[in-house]
Amino acid sequence: MLPSLISLRSLMVDGNNIESLAGPLSLPHLKYMSVENNKLHLIPGNVFTSLQNLQFLSFSGNFLTKIPTNLPKSLLSLKMERNQLKVVRFRDVRHLENLSRLYLSENFLSSIDGVQLLTNLTTLEVSQNRLQTLPPRLPARLQKLDCSSNFIQKVAAPEFQDLRDLKHLFLDNNVVSVFEAGALQKCSQLSNLALEQNLLLSIPLRLPKTLARLDLKGNAIQNMSERELRDLKLLQVLNLRNNKISALDLKALEGLPRLRHLYLDGNPWNCTCSVLRAREVLKAKGTDVKGGQCAAPAERQGESWMSSKKIVRQCEHHLHQNEKSKENKKKLKLEDSSSSRLSMDDDDDDYEID
Repeated sequence: MLPSLISLRSLMVDGNNIESLAGPLSLPHLKYMSVENNKLHLIPGNVFTSLQNLQFLSFSGNFLTKIPTNLPKSLLSLKMERNQLKVVRFRDVRHLENLSRLYLSENFLSSIDGVQLLTNLTTLEVSQNRLQTLPPRLPARLQKLDCSSNFIQKVAAPEFQDLRDLKHLFLDNNVVSVFEAGALQKCSQLSNLALEQNLLLSIPLRLPKTLARLDLKGNAIQNMSERELRDLKLLQVLNLRNNKISALDLKALEGLPRLRHLYLDGNPWNCTCSVLRAREVLKAKGTDVKGGQCAAPAERQGESWMSSKKIVRQCEHHLHQNEKSKENKKKLKLEDSSSSRLSMDDDDDDYEID
């Protein structure tokens, strides 16, 4: 096949309604091959026998029910997204000792077991499948794991205890309701954690200190406390959109020195005058805040506590009244104290000492 193209290094035949491949492909110098968005149901094993230098292979967007066998050992990246995979037999690909990136998103996988056989894997993408649990025994060199848009319910320590190189973890759009405290503590390089659109009632405890981005949009979180965030000194982006938070913890905000972006839209903010202190803290550190519309009290509904001059005026008046009240109380105390001393002096006159 293609005898005149023996020196070809890159072959792209995407979107051509190809229904079958005949092998072997005599392309010994081929490094990049893409057969995306075709109509392939099966790949003959002999297709790859002469592709000893192939590094990047994509069969995304076909009708394949299994990963092709006899793939060349030289592969660095394999893309199998948008197929009809129900099972991945990793024993059939364990010879791919150089494989560093594997893409299996948008298939029908209900479990992934044996991926640890791919010891040099650094990227694993399995989003939009049917996973109910996280893959067990993941390769220790993994740096990016995308399990978004599945049916995962729980995050526990055992799945992550060997993932010291993990930097990016995507668990968004699952049904996570249980997140064990310290589950990711061994992930000592984790910088990006996506947990949006889950069922969390609180911010997970003892998250890695290395986090730079934390996305918790669309959960059912009611509080943001210092206890949950105090170790995240490197956090730059915090997304709390569409939760049930009504107030911010000042100590929690003060404990995030590098916070640059804070997303607060879609929360039922109770705009008492205490929110102004939170505003001052955020302004002082130069944090860009999105959202923060008041749900209560009734007279402040729809106002933004980050920008509303009306709230500032009302609270300044309230503060002034409080200060005045304090001064009056202080004055009364002094007067009471003074009159007490006077009556004590009068009493002393009644008790003359010889």
